[in-house]
Amino acid sequence: MSGPVAPCQGLPAAAPTRAAAGLLAVGALAAARVGGEVVVDADSAAILLLQPLVLAHWYSAPTPVRVTPLRIGAGWVATELGAPGDDDLFALLRRTTLFDDPEELSTAAQEWRLPVVPYRRELTSRHLSRARLDHHELLSPGDRLPPEVSSIAAPPLAGVKVMEVTAMWAGPLCTWLLAQMGASVLSIESDARPDGMRAPNGGGIYPGGLLIPGTNDRSAMFLALAEGKQRVNLDLRVRDDRKAFDDACAEVDLRVDSLSRRARDNLGIDYWGQSRRGPAIVHLPAYSYGPTRDWVSYGTQIHAMSGLAWPRGTDEPIPAATAYVDALGGIAGALASVAALYAATQQHEPPRLTASLMDAVETLSADSDRGTLLRGDPMPRVSELVESHAARAAEVTVAGRRVRHPASPFIWA
Repeated sequence: MSGPVAPCQGLPAAAPTRAAAGLLAVGALAAARVGGEVVVDADSAAILLLQPLVLAHWYSAPTPVRVTPLRIGAGWVATELGAPGDDDLFALLRRTTLFDDPEELSTAAQEWRLPVVPYRRELTSRHLSRARLDHHELLSPGDRLPPEVSSIAAPPLAGVKVMEVTAMWAGPLCTWLLAQMGASVLSIESDARPDGMRAPNGGGIYPGGLLIPGTNDRSAMFLALAEGKQRVNLDLRVRDDRKAFDDACAEVDLRVDSLSRRARDNLGIDYWGQSRRGPAIVHLPAYSYGPTRDWVSYGTQIHAMSGLAWPRGTDEPIPAATAYVDALGGIAGALASVAALYAATQQHEPPRLTASLMDAVETLSADSDRGTLLRGDPMPRVSELVESHAARAAEVTVAGRRVRHPASPFIWA
């Protein structure tokens, strides 16, 4: 790793360290597949955690604002009502029943598939965070490590084929990291249900004047996370599209999805994890177990549920400067992915792992400074990162134009 990792104003103190450790582990496992050396740029941990703010600054766009907690009785809830009709449905729910308990309101809202969760105080006990194997334990590699080679002739994941069925930030960031290491990524997205990160109605971060043909899409976040991927328009509810999806699954080495268990069951796609002919699979849900397993939540809400937003000694919860949990989840997903690819070379049945957003923060502790760091302004650090990394910005072609985005965290040695 190139250099030290420093805390970021506006985020929990341990978040950059967790991100850097995850990137280091991803690089290490990827390099172990082929032998050689990978250097991880330490500042990239902060760039990925602060990505919406970095891109807003990069394109001189308005800075995204923190999500304000909603007071309910003696507590608070976190809402992210971005889908069409969500605001009206939430208002109807609150008119239907007078809620004075954040837990009861959140449970009722989730039954209507609304992303509403309670802010919880710092947890006193946490489960060990790890990617959970759904069916079997990994076999010990023993003496079956790849043969040593003198140098990396190509990126570590060159030749690896990945299919993603993800959206928003965490899943696309996971597969972007895999693409940065040389993997070929096939991104499944239906025109009938486009990725919410496209933000065609004005909720995104816009690079000036850039327009994806046939859409109103100008979201810098979507463009940055889509870099180096091939998009395929498939609606899995349509028979012909479903057959094309099944055929593609048989050709890839890894499938990454951020679908809930409910969505996977409805689409009937879990069976690929049962077949030796199918790919290794990594699931990236919001929660992997417990009563909230099927809840709809985004990074800001995992921050609320984890207790990291409500440190001891504070009277009310503190929203983070950005949904950093999504970035931690994407890094954890990339780590699970390279682990699954490595394991697939050691055992007969393709592995299937789950690494949730809550898993990514579960062992972190809330700040001990009564929230001073969490309340801080991250923009001086953002400005410093953009200035120091401008020369390393990657030039990519989007819709026939050259666009510059902050570069990959991985440097091949």
